[in-house]
Amino acid sequence: MTADDPVLALIERRQEEWRQRVRQRYRFRPWKARRLIWEHDELLRRQEEWRAARHERARLVRNGELQAGRRR
Repeated sequence: MTADDPVLALIERRQEEWRQRVRQRYRFRPWKARRLIWEHDELLRRQEEWRAARHERARLVRNGELQAGRRR
């Protein structure tokens, strides 16, 4: 993520602050902190993939390449 946009920079900073809080909370169980951070990052990545897939599907429907509401 690029930090040129102030909103993206804020999101990036908040995510890093969250990671630091998790590491501090689980300082005696670093494996658990790593696992929580990994799961969080994985969820964000999947959400972005789903968002991109929905946009692509909407584009295909708009262009008539895919019928809305029906699967082939």
